[in-house]
Amino acid sequence: MNNWQNPYLAIRENGIALVDFGNNEERILKGDQVLDALAALPSSAWPYGRVVAVEETDRGTPEQRVEVRRNRAVVAGTLESAHVLIHWIPPTP
Repeated sequence: MNNWQNPYLAIRENGIALVDFGNNEERILKGDQVLDALAALPSSAWPYGRVVAVEETDRGTPEQRVEVRRNRAVVAGTLESAHVLIHWIPPTP
C-alpha cells in the first residue's frame, strides 16, 4: 500500500487509526470521529475520489478481536452511510 494516495484507516482494538504514511503517524479516532477527520482532509488527499482503504488486524486476544470486529462494523456503517467506498485490505499475517 506504499502507493496508496487516498485516506487509509487501520482498525484496532482501541479505535480506528487514520494513517499518515508521509509522516509515519497514526491518529487514533473513536467511531463518531471518523467522518469529521476525513472531512477535514484537503481535497488533494482524495485523488481517487470518495474511497478509503481500510485494514483490520486479526491478532490479539479473543476479547481484542471482538473489539476489532465492533470497530470494523462502525467504520463500515459510517462510511457506507456517507457514500464513501471502502477498499478492504486483508489483515497482514
